[in-house]
Amino acid sequence: MTLTTWNLSWLAVDETNKHSQSTAPPRTSRDYQAMASIIKAISPDVLAFQEVANHQAIGKVIPLNNYQIEFSSRKDKGNNDIWPQFVGFAISNGIQYVRHPDLHQLDVWDNQYLRYGVDISLFQQGKPALRLLVVHLKSGCYSNRHRNKNCPVLAEQFEVLDGWISERQAHQQPFIIMGDFNRRLAEKGDTFWQQLTSGKLQVPRLSTQCRQSQCRSQAYNKRKKQWVIRRYPSFIDHFIIDGRIPEKSTQHSFSEYRYSDQQLKHYRLSDHCPLSITLQY
Repeated sequence: MTLTTWNLSWLAVDETNKHSQSTAPPRTSRDYQAMASIIKAISPDVLAFQEVANHQAIGKVIPLNNYQIEFSSRKDKGNNDIWPQFVGFAISNGIQYVRHPDLHQLDVWDNQYLRYGVDISLFQQGKPALRLLVVHLKSGCYSNRHRNKNCPVLAEQFEVLDGWISERQAHQQPFIIMGDFNRRLAEKGDTFWQQLTSGKLQVPRLSTQCRQSQCRSQAYNKRKKQWVIRRYPSFIDHFIIDGRIPEKSTQHSFSEYRYSDQQLKHYRLSDHCPLSITLQY
């Protein structure tokens, strides 16, 4: 089973929203088609997505007749002023699962501006077999070197994740957390990663540990009002894998989709590259 996480960078149908308007220009139909081709090439059984506005937007890049969609309930709270950046899952038809309540505690401000986590269990032979959580955490505190107002917020969110992991372990529920953590957790001595792993009976592992990103992605320069190509050598997207999942079941399965020169030249894709792992399930 292939699990993929991809931050789709303000994926929307109407990209004139007051928030996204200052972040990126609208995409064309060719851009959506290029993104859909990338997902088709990866062919994930489960896609964890971030920064998607609604079902209509995700339908631009995946065939909705082949996938079951679970969106963050934060989208339905009726607050029109919140950023249209929602997380969720696209789960291949034929995979049995159950939806749990969102991890709304990640919204530590309790005002719907911080993104919820979406929480599901995959079933095998009629029984819950694997708990999956997709997250998109607060940006701006990327490493131990950063000291700013975003760091206490991110620290609170990691406390929430720490509690979620402890609860899964107490109930003997194997889990994987995936998504955009906005943190370089694989850097040596990262305090947030140490927090998540300290005192755990089964220490979680990081799919990106000892790996370096080769992704050249696109970012929009608001000052110059143009797209630029950048390479960020450290991952902020990760899979956190429960220590009870045998390492051999995911060993050497991690992959990073790299955009080609032609894709970067002709299409507006994302400032993140898709990451995948293959799991013996």
